[in-house]
Amino acid sequence: MPALLSQILRDCDENTLLIADENTKPLLVPGFGFTGTLLSNRWDIVELARNCGIGAVFSDFDLAGIDTKYSRIVYPVSKEKAAVHHVINNAPQYLCEGGELVLLGSKTSGIKTYAQKAAQRFGTPKHLQKLGSEYQSCTLFSQGANIGPPLDDADYPHLRKLDELDGLYSKPGLFGWNKVDVGSALLASHFENHLPNGNIQAVDLGCGYGYLSAKLAAAINNTISLNIIATDNNAAAIAACEKNFLELGVSGEVIPADAGSAIPPYSANLVICNPPFHQGFQVEGDLTDRFLTQAERILRPQSTALFVVNEFIPLGRKAQNLFKSVELLGKEKGFCVYRLRKA
Repeated sequence: MPALLSQILRDCDENTLLIADENTKPLLVPGFGFTGTLLSNRWDIVELARNCGIGAVFSDFDLAGIDTKYSRIVYPVSKEKAAVHHVINNAPQYLCEGGELVLLGSKTSGIKTYAQKAAQRFGTPKHLQKLGSEYQSCTLFSQGANIGPPLDDADYPHLRKLDELDGLYSKPGLFGWNKVDVGSALLASHFENHLPNGNIQAVDLGCGYGYLSAKLAAAINNTISLNIIATDNNAAAIAACEKNFLELGVSGEVIPADAGSAIPPYSANLVICNPPFHQGFQVEGDLTDRFLTQAERILRPQSTALFVVNEFIPLGRKAQNLFKSVELLGKEKGFCVYRLRKA
């Protein structure tokens, strides 16, 4: 995918919008010659783009936040179907006459179906090419075309309060957005017995919609002061977690950051984390290591991190060189909960 995407972007002008996912990341190095605008729901990609001198916008695929019309919108399709439908639905409004929506993806990404749906939405013929192992769909926009009905995007832009999450807010665009993660629930069950003494300055690394922060706040005695910095790489997560902090009256802030990289060192006496190991269609094997390294950097001396991971991730071994003690608190339902103590 990066090779095909790079080739396409070389032929684009400054009136191009690139909707970027993890496939774009290898291209974002000094000297990358893209002159258009990049939009991504991933904070790390936006930061890399800005470091390359590219105009970049961090949002949950909010095209309405960009006040312009484009000759081309280029989009390597996301893993989340609702997000792809959302982009296809909105693209005609932000393309100039004769502009095109370019979708890229492998066979397993659903690109053939998306190409057909884009053609129906735009009211134009489908144009799909196989280029090596990847596919490219080009859909032209014409104001005279008979625009089709919107695709079902599961009301993508809007937060919703879900009974399945005990009344927390969430939305499509988040991993497991409409269910409580089994590992997170297991980790939360250990909060009451393994919290620091006295007032707590906590960091929720990879907060998602804020489940762990909400459970931590519920576990705290009213006589103890609690402040939480929650951080995530995903724009949808930031929006949902902010809403839940506001609704629950949680003291703290929610900030975008890649594995907590924006948080100053020695900021917390407690870190809570259920680290992801997927980014879109890809598995990034070093994610656990990055979250462990950031947790050690963020914690004050003699402080605690509580982690939960899939049982096949050797967190105990990975954490040994970073923490004074590594204790397995529980193993259940395919997950392991660890308490890590900093020297």
